[in-house]
Amino acid sequence: MRIFICEHDNGRARSMQAILSDYSYKVVTIEKNTDLFKRVNQQKPAVIIINEGFTDAAGIDTLNRLKNDPATRDIPVIFIGRNEKILHYAQSSDHNKLEVVGEPVKIKNLRHYIDRWTTLKSIYLKH
Repeated sequence: MRIFICEHDNGRARSMQAILSDYSYKVVTIEKNTDLFKRVNQQKPAVIIINEGFTDAAGIDTLNRLKNDPATRDIPVIFIGRNEKILHYAQSSDHNKLEVVGEPVKIKNLRHYIDRWTTLKSIYLKH
């Protein structure tokens, strides 16, 4: 199962990649917003993990684009952040497959969120 990690901090991205790889996920690290949409079409991920600092507009523009693009709207997104206003805005969006998580996030919890949107997704879809 392929997981995209959209993270601007190279060290944190490598840590997440190393830990999630232990769980047999195929992890792809994306460092630039423009690369995300090119790679999504090439390597269709099961889940996309985005850090709020991934883009200049704190990831919100990326979330909106993912939600509105026919090629990406059905891919679950886990949005990780610290800023309460941004987290609230992301949570209040009508994105049907969005998990909003505050930092710091434990890896075991992150794995649970990934499993929620891959293995158990029919339970968590907003109807």
